[in-house]
Amino acid sequence: MKHKTEYIIDGRHPLFRTAAALLFLSAAVRCIWFALAHGTGADTFTAVVHFMMPVLSGILMGLCILFEKPKFSFVPLFFGVAFFILKALSFPSRLHTVLCCILYTLVFILFTLTAVLGRIPTRVPLILVFVLPFLYHVFVEDMAKLTSAAPPTFLEWMPEISVLLIMAGLACFAVGLKKKE
Repeated sequence: MKHKTEYIIDGRHPLFRTAAALLFLSAAVRCIWFALAHGTGADTFTAVVHFMMPVLSGILMGLCILFEKPKFSFVPLFFGVAFFILKALSFPSRLHTVLCCILYTLVFILFTLTAVLGRIPTRVPLILVFVLPFLYHVFVEDMAKLTSAAPPTFLEWMPEISVLLIMAGLACFAVGLKKKE
């Protein structure tokens, strides 16, 4: 039987503290955006998908980090991946939707096999699946939107800020994972 790799979270390590702070900040940004943009007038789908799922995901993942519980981190990641997949279903391009859904599913599988189950003995694929999409968002998608003729307002931009904070937090998490000796 193949040996499992057990990864540990050191909640005192700066990368993990940064990851937790970014995830909590993402939840806060999402709460402020939702209150300003929707208030109590949001329909149920919007309230669940665009508010509850990402906020719950960020808070629970931050708590998993601070309490050093990598085995439970698949739960908030599931909520986060479900949020991203449901969000992708609204993209105008079917190809973009399909590629994103594949990426998000890959993220969940890689994360679970690496950080939770220890079946992948290296964290390199996990790091790449968090860092590369983050860089693509910032330098390709977001730069194009911010430099367009009609850039989004700050209120319109807040959900993207929340998403970028999630991506950065998970990248810090992946980089910070250490094998248990």
